[in-house]
Order: sequence, then C-alpha cells, then structure tokens
Amino acid sequence: MSNNLEYYFMVIKPLEKKYSRMCTLYSIFKLNLFKKKRNKYNMIINNYYSFLLNNKDSLEEIQNSFKF
Repeated sequence: MSNNLEYYFMVIKPLEKKYSRMCTLYSIFKLNLFKKKRNKYNMIINNYYSFLLNNKDSLEEIQNSFKF
C-alpha cells in the first residue's frame, strides 16, 4: 500500500468522521466549541484535498490503487 493511501486511511478518514460529528453537534447545540473544532477539521481536510489536486502523481497513485 502506498504512503498516500496509508495516510488517507490513518489520518484523513478519521478526521472526516470527526468533522461530520462536529457538524451534527453544532447544528443541534450551536456551541462555539463545536464550531471551532468543525472549522479546524475542515481546514485540514481541505488542505489535504487541495494538495492532491495540485500533485497529480499522488492523485493518480491513489486512483490506481482503488482500481480492481
């Protein structure tokens, strides 16, 4: 497994789950704590995906690993 794919499964995938949870909690309770965490997770995820879009080699490597 490539390093990019391992990084995705070890770091980004759990962050996406946390982000989703924070969005739900913020929509229910409207607390600033949940909003700050949600924004922090969103920033990290956006940076990762923008890196992938700018780095075509990494993107192709990940896409090829998902092909069966």
